[in-house]
Amino acid sequence: MTALPPRMTSVSPNQRLESLDLLRGFALCGILLVNIMMMGGLWGQYHPELPPTLANPDWSAWIIQHLFVQGSMRGLFTLLFGAGMLLITLRGEDGRGTIQAADVYFRRCMALLALGVFNATVLLFPGDILYVYGLSGFLLFVFRAVRPRTLIALSAALLLLLTLESAVVGAYQAMEARRGAELASQVETGAALSVEDAEALKLHVRAQEAQTLTPETIVEETAARTGSVVGLLKWSVRTWLDYAASSYTITLVIESVAFMLLGMALFKLGVLGGARSLGFYLALAGGGYALGLAVNGAQAVMLWTSQFSSESWAAQTSYELGRCAMTLGHVGLLLSLWKMNALGFVGRALRNLGRMALTNYLAQSAIAGLLFYGLDLWGRLDWWGLWGVAAGIWVFQMVFSALWLRVFSMGPLEWALRWFAYGRPSSLRRAKAV
Repeated sequence: MTALPPRMTSVSPNQRLESLDLLRGFALCGILLVNIMMMGGLWGQYHPELPPTLANPDWSAWIIQHLFVQGSMRGLFTLLFGAGMLLITLRGEDGRGTIQAADVYFRRCMALLALGVFNATVLLFPGDILYVYGLSGFLLFVFRAVRPRTLIALSAALLLLLTLESAVVGAYQAMEARRGAELASQVETGAALSVEDAEALKLHVRAQEAQTLTPETIVEETAARTGSVVGLLKWSVRTWLDYAASSYTITLVIESVAFMLLGMALFKLGVLGGARSLGFYLALAGGGYALGLAVNGAQAVMLWTSQFSSESWAAQTSYELGRCAMTLGHVGLLLSLWKMNALGFVGRALRNLGRMALTNYLAQSAIAGLLFYGLDLWGRLDWWGLWGVAAGIWVFQMVFSALWLRVFSMGPLEWALRWFAYGRPSSLRRAKAV
């Protein structure tokens, strides 16, 4: 009889890659800068009040967010998910058996789905990304042994598909917006519209209302988010279902899979693990930021000058290119500083955050809920004030993570996730140094 392969075990703390924890901690901080706007303000308000003007300090914050943060931090987090998948599944090829690796991996995906629902219902943050990651993860396993060149080609093809889809939809919406504006001007002059034109005008008005927050929508959301716990829960679940059960989730899954495949390729090439030269990472930072800032800057100018009109569809078409370039720029910059030992205590703090990324991600929702709903701060802060709250959460979580990891080997939710994935608990307390 052949001996059964030993059961898979989780990675021990001394086997972790510092570079991945560093990048993960940095991405976690950046993601909060975006999420805090939805946590502490109106849900669909993706920019300050129009018209754009530097006389309003919130618009300077929007410029920073659009150039450096929007999309790229989530992109970095998604790259690292792809790398993490390889850390689990490829361990099944070294004698422990791919069935065990698949069992562990798909259990983790199921757990992420459940945690995403938990975030939207119990922690009252309907903008959760774990649900999308869980869905996307189910599509990755078959690509674990694919060559890096093929993974990059697949990633590029998916991003190109999303870009083309955005271009087609954007051009159609711009055409409909122009036609609707013309019909509205005809009505103002007293012209009679045909039945077809009248229906087209109704659709135009509905589209315009969907793109902006009407006073009625603001009043309704304010009442829900400042009222009873039951009303807040209903609002959170309804808002989450609006995207989780819609076609938009398909777009998010395709987008996430594309970045995960790219993350898998970069991990196999040694990029995310910090195995390349300092010159390579400096070149990656320079090239990524040059392209990303050029694309994002052009987007910002188009949106600013058009006052976010639906006719500025070209700005959205270049979204994937800009965020991908900025994501790679972040990787290059962080790992360049890491290889030069230039991060000091900030690097250690970011690595501690990254080691407890799941715990800290969900804790951000819990802390924000306590501040904005428990302490009645919702809707009271401007963009810079909300970023100040985010910075305070960073500091708190960095201190907490450092203190926790002095005693324990991983975060509490990381420990629970591994228990579920591997079918038995790991040791939580740190082993004493010999």
